[in-house]
Amino acid sequence: MGYGIDRSVLSFWTEKEKKLEGAHLLDLCNEALKKAKPVWTPFLGQALGNWLEGILRREGLAFRPEGGFPDSERVRFLIGEDADVLDNIPSEIRTLRATPVDPRGKLEHRQVLGSLIGLGLKREVVGDIRFTEHSCLVAVAQDISDFLLSQWDKAGRERIRVEAVEGDVEVSVEQGKERRITAASSRIDAVASSGFNVSRTVLQELIQQGKVKRNDLLVSKADMEVKPGDILSCRGYGRMRLIEFQETRKGRIAWNIILYTPHKH
Repeated sequence: MGYGIDRSVLSFWTEKEKKLEGAHLLDLCNEALKKAKPVWTPFLGQALGNWLEGILRREGLAFRPEGGFPDSERVRFLIGEDADVLDNIPSEIRTLRATPVDPRGKLEHRQVLGSLIGLGLKREVVGDIRFTEHSCLVAVAQDISDFLLSQWDKAGRERIRVEAVEGDVEVSVEQGKERRITAASSRIDAVASSGFNVSRTVLQELIQQGKVKRNDLLVSKADMEVKPGDILSCRGYGRMRLIEFQETRKGRIAWNIILYTPHKH
């Protein structure tokens, strides 16, 4: 396969930032084609990951997604021309465990991620952040793991100990609360306000502030329609996964959702 991928596929993105990230991914794909050597992508969120997977399938390129956990939301793709070759390439993801020095200490997702960014890292080298009872597990690109082991010693106000997790990582699937909510319609402002238990006016303001995402993409219109399978997130309020819906006798929409509140452990 000696051609490059048509860059017209970038027209899918309207956000400048996403278009730039997409262009970088196409460059990596073309590098894998040109050099006939597998390449790794950065960690990708759901939207970019789904977009890239569609292109790889269409172009007939082999790929292997992995994120460090069995059900990772953020994954890296190993891309190449030969699936058998990819199978023999070891993972370049390492899992680190961060534990508060103070046994009474608590870690929060925002503090953990903020401390990593504060060390000068880009979000693309950090995968999922998962919590256990007394610590958190972080999937990171292998090439920055040694740096973190020596330099990452604080998350928020908590002093932490950091160690590499060897072997398979055992961590329970992120638990959410199943709920049934009702909304006047399937507009995102109606569904999200009910799920996050805020007024519709507040939810619309959060959209205007750029704090609401659907499937990892910023929401700009409050009247966007949602559907089963969508993941809605709102900064400070958590995430929800939409499972299924049905119309009630009173003409409202009843949704079954799984609500994931902000991590605090």
